[in-house]
Amino acid sequence: AKLRVGVELVSVTDIPGAFLVRLGGAVAGYNWLVLLSFPLSAAAAYLLACQLRLSAAGATFAAMAFAFSPFHVAQAAYHPHIAQTQWVPLYLLALWRCLDRASPFAVGILGLATVAVTLSNYYGGLIAAVLTPVAVSAYWFTCVRRSKDAAHGLVVTIGALALLALAGLAYAWWAAPSVLSNAVAFAHPPGDVFRYSAKWWGYLVPPVAHPLVGDLAGRMWVASGVREGLLEQQVGLGWGVVALGLVATYCWFARDRRVAALATVPVLAAMAVAALLCSLSPERTIGGFRFVRPSALLHDLFPMFRAYARFGMIVQLMAALMAGVGVECLLRTATRSTRIVCVGLVALAAGEYAVAPSALWRDVLPTTAHRWVARQPGRVRALDCVPPNQESAS
Repeated sequence: AKLRVGVELVSVTDIPGAFLVRLGGAVAGYNWLVLLSFPLSAAAAYLLACQLRLSAAGATFAAMAFAFSPFHVAQAAYHPHIAQTQWVPLYLLALWRCLDRASPFAVGILGLATVAVTLSNYYGGLIAAVLTPVAVSAYWFTCVRRSKDAAHGLVVTIGALALLALAGLAYAWWAAPSVLSNAVAFAHPPGDVFRYSAKWWGYLVPPVAHPLVGDLAGRMWVASGVREGLLEQQVGLGWGVVALGLVATYCWFARDRRVAALATVPVLAAMAVAALLCSLSPERTIGGFRFVRPSALLHDLFPMFRAYARFGMIVQLMAALMAGVGVECLLRTATRSTRIVCVGLVALAAGEYAVAPSALWRDVLPTTAHRWVARQPGRVRALDCVPPNQESAS
């Protein structure tokens, strides 16, 4: 595969993808690129959980819940770039470690993580840029503020991020100057922004690929008028994960000192709320009052982005980490009933995250005409005449 530097190239994904294609062919390379994102996402989330002082059990649950979240599974079936979710927890890990101790090594790792999350897919870069102020302020006030090097870590981290932002603008001007000089040319219609933004209640709906309740979830979305944007609406957290997160929240309010990771619950909650608000549609009218949401401002600043439901990736990550804290709280309580509750909620979460593989696979030769062309010897040129629609255009 030939790669050309420009606005189309997201090198952290495209270059490894091209290498995998050369090794095993187009279909195998595509599948490997997507499938590898699952263990990599689990490993990245596990490292972030350890940074937040979760135990091995809590970190393992959080890692698996994030790696196999409905958002990741749904995006993996269609969008190999968006499926590279491993870079977001690695970025937060580097950011928060730099706030803890702003050594030259930590600053260097933060720089690499920033480049990786931005050049893996541009939505990852947008999400990181928008939520970094929340991540820095919440973590600093909650976990770092009282340490002796708190001010130094904050100044160095903010300075490093500012330099990285300037370097990113310089790269964009060199690789794709039209994006900066004429951003409106890349704008999507306002209707698309509404179509591909999340519904608040969608975080409580099971995935449409679920083997038992997937059909029911599909009918719910159709009844609410969601069709073309159904893929982006797959952000369900699962009632088991939500319940475990509520356990962590209760224990934080109760000032339980046995679990060190409880100190980070306000950070995770703040990040989850901020990401959820950014994932919603630009505005909503309730009772004659019009409420403007963050995506309205973001679309004005960055008109080339439309699928703000992808902020749900951060909601899923924070919910998984809070659920991991909840698992640890229940396990630390030395009673049989709490451990039974813990096992039950973990089993419920695993059952809710189950998918039917037949709902996710796609044929690379979808019609009999494609199969006929594939059977012909040598190189063949074929004219494909189909009614134009959104699918054929892409």
